[in-house]
Amino acid sequence: MLFGIFSSKKLMKEAIECAIEFDKQKNGTPCGNFNFRYIKANVDEPYFSKNLEYSTEIGRALFSLSTMHDEYFPNKVETDWTTGKIIKM
Repeated sequence: MLFGIFSSKKLMKEAIECAIEFDKQKNGTPCGNFNFRYIKANVDEPYFSKNLEYSTEIGRALFSLSTMHDEYFPNKVETDWTTGKIIKM
């Protein structure tokens, strides 16, 4: 699932914290088992190469979203499973 496209890590962190807080309010306790992943990409890059292959990082990431795999999202946001707090980005 695409959660968002952000211009900075700070904005992405704020959005993730809001999503975790919403989950906490909805369920009473934070689930903690979140799997937020991200890439750093230049959105002006072409998604495909001339031979219709995903040649750029953003193209490969879009392919990953369509196949529901995260192999092209190398960066993971680590959260504490008991509190839902972000440990490392």
